[in-house]
Formats: sequence, C-alpha cells, structure tokens
Amino acid sequence: MFLWRYFPVAHDTPQSIIEHLEEFRRRVLWGIVGFLVATIFGLWQQNRLLFLLMRPAGLTHLLALTVLEPMLVKFKVAVVVGLIISFPWLLLQALLFVSPALTERESRYVLPVTALSVVLSVVGVVFGYLFVLPPSTRWLLNQAGSVMSVQITALSYVSYATWFLAALAATFQTPLVVLTLIGLGLISYSQLRKQWRVAYMTIAVLAAVITPDWSPITMLLVAAAMAGLYELSLVLARWVFPRVG
Repeated sequence: MFLWRYFPVAHDTPQSIIEHLEEFRRRVLWGIVGFLVATIFGLWQQNRLLFLLMRPAGLTHLLALTVLEPMLVKFKVAVVVGLIISFPWLLLQALLFVSPALTERESRYVLPVTALSVVLSVVGVVFGYLFVLPPSTRWLLNQAGSVMSVQITALSYVSYATWFLAALAATFQTPLVVLTLIGLGLISYSQLRKQWRVAYMTIAVLAAVITPDWSPITMLLVAAAMAGLYELSLVLARWVFPRVG
C-alpha cells in the first residue's frame, strides 16, 4: 500500500532481544504520551463530556454520596475519553512494534485492518449512544414505578454507561474477528455460511448478555446490529480472500 511508505516499517527484519525491548519501550512511551494528551483534553472538557454522557438517560444532574466522588467521576470520564481518542494512536504504536516481523504481503493488510477496527469501534459507540442506551436506561428507571425513588449516583451511572458503550464497541469488532480467523486458516467461509444457525444463536446470547436492561426491544436492536455485522464480515471475507473456500 502506498500509505505504508510514510511509516518507518522494516519488513521481515530480524532483531535481537535488546532491540525488541528497546523498541517495545519506545512504543510504550509514545503510547503513554498520546494517552496522556488525550486525557488532558478530557479533563479540560470534563463537564461538557459528562453532560453529553448524561443526555441519553435524560438526566440533568447526578447524586454524589462522598466527598471524593465528584473528582473520581470527572477523572473517570477523562480517562475513558482519553482511551477513546488515543485508540487509533495506540493501535498505530502496536502496529509499528510488530512491523519488523511482517512480510511485504502481510503488511498490506495491517493498515486496512487497523482503520477497520477504529471505524467499527466508533460506529459501535455511536450506535449504542443514539439507539440503545436511551431506551434501555429509560426502561430500567421505569421499573421503579411509584414504589421506589431512584437516586442515581454519579459514579454508578458513569460506570454503567461507559461499560455498555465499551461492550458495544468490542462486539462491533465482529467483522475483524471473522476476517482474522479466515485469514489464519482457522475456519473457512463455507463453514461459517453452513453454521449460520450456530452463529445467530451465539449472537442472540451475546446480545442478551451485553444489553443492560434485558428488554426485548433493546436486545433485538443489538442482535440485529450484530447479525448485520456478521453478514458484512462474510461479504468482506469473500472479497478479501476470494480463493479461500
């Protein structure tokens, strides 16, 4: 790929243990620097980010039960945002670390796979934020009825929302996982197509586990998205690996 020339990659180059450790140290340091810069941005915009995270639930304020909770919540929001923003940079550092072991042919797939992973993560977070988190949160809060008064603490809500969005971002990596399995020869396209019942049953179970409220509507939304991603992964596999049966 022409983009590869802009990265300091040495294909299939043997290195000593000392060189590996030095390269690992360099990539870890650069990764930490990128994460810290993104986290500082999160701290700078922490109030806006917190309100943005509260919007799907229709909340205007949260309850803090301890003196430290406001600071912990804002720090947690900043760290999560830092991870999200620096994710492409961290992937790039990992890519550059393993690049000496790659052949010319293998290196052609690294940038597309990395870009696909970033895009799928972003789509997963946006999908969860817009279409799944609002109805699931409202459904959970409505379970209190007139018997219970729900007091939502800041730390519990931030943990709930960020965990769910992170889980969706991870499940949206389905095409990447399928392409990797086929590319490594661990499973074939024909096997995946024949075992579609098993795949859809697995998707239904994962949707039930990931969805925080277990309501049929939100589970159906998540399952439909995952099924669509599974079918997309098979289409991509047929295109990327046309000779793999």
